[in-house]
Amino acid sequence: MNEIHKDPVCDMDVEPATAAGKSEYKGQTYYFCSLGCKSAFDKEPEKYLAKPDEHAHHH
Repeated sequence: MNEIHKDPVCDMDVEPATAAGKSEYKGQTYYFCSLGCKSAFDKEPEKYLAKPDEHAHHH
């Protein structure tokens, strides 16, 4: 059974084996669906971690 992680930028499900990228931040590993999401996270990790769902609710 594969482990599933949430991309902290876009909230997609990502398997570590097929992730486009990963970053370490404060002792935690984060996996990304694309290099664009990884780049956004690397620039402003607190933006995506401090308020985990805020960016997903722009309807």
